[in-house]
Amino acid sequence: MARASRSATGYGMGLGPQAIATISLTMVTAGFAGSTLTPRLARRLGDRAVLASGGGLISLGFLGMALFHDTLAQCVACALVVGLATGLFESITRTMSAEVVEEPETALAVGLNELALSLGAAIGAAVIGAFFAAHAVRGTTHISESGYLWGWGACACAALVGMALALRYRGPREAHATYGQQPARSGELA
Repeated sequence: MARASRSATGYGMGLGPQAIATISLTMVTAGFAGSTLTPRLARRLGDRAVLASGGGLISLGFLGMALFHDTLAQCVACALVVGLATGLFESITRTMSAEVVEEPETALAVGLNELALSLGAAIGAAVIGAFFAAHAVRGTTHISESGYLWGWGACACAALVGMALALRYRGPREAHATYGQQPARSGELA
C-alpha cells in the first residue's frame, strides 16, 4: 500500500524503500514502548485487562487501516496503534506464560508461548499472502485495494478473537480456587 503509486493503482502513497523503512521503524519503536508500559499497566489494571486491551487496540488499528488509508498521516497513525498494541500483547503473553505455571515448568511454558507467537505470525503471513494472491490484478504487478482490505479485516478479526479469549482468561488464583487448591506464595512450594 505504501509503495503503490496512486496514478497506477488508484491507491497508495508512492513511497520509496527509505520512507517505508522509517515507518516500519516507528512501528517497532511503538511496540517497544508498549512492551515497556506493560508491567506498570499490568500492576494497575491486571493481566487480563492488559491482554484484552492489546487485542482490542490491535483490532482498532487494523480496522483504522481498512477505513482510513488515503493519507500518509492516517496510515502512520494506524500503524503506530498496531505497533503499540502488539508490544503490549506480546509482552503480557510472555509474562503470563511464566506466571501461570509452577517454577520447574516455566521454560516449557515460555517456549510454547514463543512457538505460538511465531506460528501465529507464519500463519498470518500465509493468510495475507493468499488474500494478496487472490486479488492480484491481471497483467500488472500489483494487487487490488480489496486485497489489502481483506488482509486488514482478517487481522482485525483475529485480534478480536484474541481479545475475547483474553476476557475468558482466569488468573492463577482463580484457576487454583476452581480446583480447590491454594496458589503458592512467592518463595513457597505448592
